[in-house]
Amino acid sequence: MPIELLRPHTHAGRRLPAGARLDLPEVSARWLIAQGAARLVTPDSPAPAPSPKPSRRDGPAAAATSTGD
Repeated sequence: MPIELLRPHTHAGRRLPAGARLDLPEVSARWLIAQGAARLVTPDSPAPAPSPKPSRRDGPAAAATSTGD
């Protein structure tokens, strides 16, 4: 049964982010849905939007860099 995670979840020892899609046995899929951790994916479900990645300037190294005079 195809599902999409609504929040991070560990499955088979792997930490998966919200938005990850899995094809699980029906019992497992329905349990995650009942817990509010997943939703059923239907053929007309939109693909998850890619998460925005910070640019290199957004990281902590950018804050530590000074232009100096």
